[in-house]
Amino acid sequence: MNPADGLAFGAEYPEQTHSEVIAAISSAASAREPFAALTLAKRASLLEAIAIEVENLRSHLVAIANLETGLPEARINGEISRTIVQLQLFAAMVRTGVHLGATIDLADPDYKPVARPDMRKVNLPIGVVAVFGASNFPFAYSVIGGDSAAALAAGCPVVVKAHPSHPGTSLLTFQAVQKALLSQGLSPDIFTMVQGRSPEITHWIALADEVAAIGFTGSALVGQLLVDLSHSRAVPIPVFAEMGSLNPIFITAAALDERATAMGENLFDSATLGSGQFCTKPGLIFLGGDGAEFVAAMRSKMGSLGTQPLLNKGISERYNSVVSALAKHPGVETIVGEVPDQGFIVQPTIFVLDYQMYKANPEFSHEHFGPTTVVVQCTESDFAEIIAHSEGQLTATLHLAIGEIRPELVRALSAIAGRLILNGAPTGVSVSAAQNHGGPWPSSSTHTTSVGTDAIYRFMRPVTYQGFPDELLPPALASGNPEKIERLVNGVRGLN
Repeated sequence: MNPADGLAFGAEYPEQTHSEVIAAISSAASAREPFAALTLAKRASLLEAIAIEVENLRSHLVAIANLETGLPEARINGEISRTIVQLQLFAAMVRTGVHLGATIDLADPDYKPVARPDMRKVNLPIGVVAVFGASNFPFAYSVIGGDSAAALAAGCPVVVKAHPSHPGTSLLTFQAVQKALLSQGLSPDIFTMVQGRSPEITHWIALADEVAAIGFTGSALVGQLLVDLSHSRAVPIPVFAEMGSLNPIFITAAALDERATAMGENLFDSATLGSGQFCTKPGLIFLGGDGAEFVAAMRSKMGSLGTQPLLNKGISERYNSVVSALAKHPGVETIVGEVPDQGFIVQPTIFVLDYQMYKANPEFSHEHFGPTTVVVQCTESDFAEIIAHSEGQLTATLHLAIGEIRPELVRALSAIAGRLILNGAPTGVSVSAAQNHGGPWPSSSTHTTSVGTDAIYRFMRPVTYQGFPDELLPPALASGNPEKIERLVNGVRGLN
């Protein structure tokens, strides 16, 4: 479906049957041991080859993704570039072997309190990883997005469930990965993909015995379903689910006095960026002082906002339903943008209310996927109570005036969010070693990150070998360090 006009177009994509889904999983499982045994250099080369093939298809990927998602070409190009950088970063990391965490404690008969045997620990691939593509990120969290790249970097075969909102984009991306595997002389079974709308496909994948872990980016509803399914298995498996967030913004009175207009404009842009379909969209803004100038700036920006559709019919219908219900509350100021009545284009909306109404109506504190945010007029003395009653968040942002120091707010926010931003906006997630994209439940199902190189550790598990000769050890632990990686030997780190 083209979100711009709501009409179907192009080819039909067949939905995989139960037997086809199971076959895809079995194929990935057959590649588990050979792929795990690849040298670090070979695995890094694969990741770089995938990046090259994605780049080679950039113009075709932009064209089909634009038609299937309604996202502007500039956004899609940026997301493709991010995907390529992500693959390259993992390749560089894999070459160093740092992710293996190779640790060696040599035998020591004088070790206290008792003699120590020769012990060697390394991180190994967890097994077949099932990845569920996201609707709002056709590349960064899709077929070869962060979850898939991290799993391949760890040495895990991948089974991708493509998102039905962009089947053509998914297929073309999958073909790029397959071409890279072929160019490296590797089995296509290392990376398989299934397509379809049926909810049963999710169950078939999550309950398959061969699947060892799940990576997911999407709604809390589906994330909770995957967690429940994983716990219902005879052998439970980890689910690394990133499920969205309200990403609250807290603005002090002094900051409002200093730059209310600039903050109002910048945070309006952040809340409506990509038609508000980012998991880091600021969904709640708390004003600790006079917010008149701030709200006026947002109102002014509303008049210049261009139109952009939501990703699919279901998302647009849910958005219109919830926004309509919120707008009916008496005493709530509703600022609405003008948009054409076509496709899945919706009205951008800002709700302005006081703290008492916010507390009395919890529906304003729920995540609303789309170009909307809730602005709450309160006082700084309310901040502590608001934070204490907040659920886990991917991000939390604090705006302070120049020279203003509020360590108590920083400490409180660090308890509820995985990333803190000072005097900025939460949208825009840099792919780097220091990045953390995750937070306490319900923003994430674990304490791990889904963005940045640390994401690799979700798909690895530590194994210790005690008293083994070199011939039976993984290369990373063998005497002489044949892979020439950094190791920790008797507490000394180096190429030893």
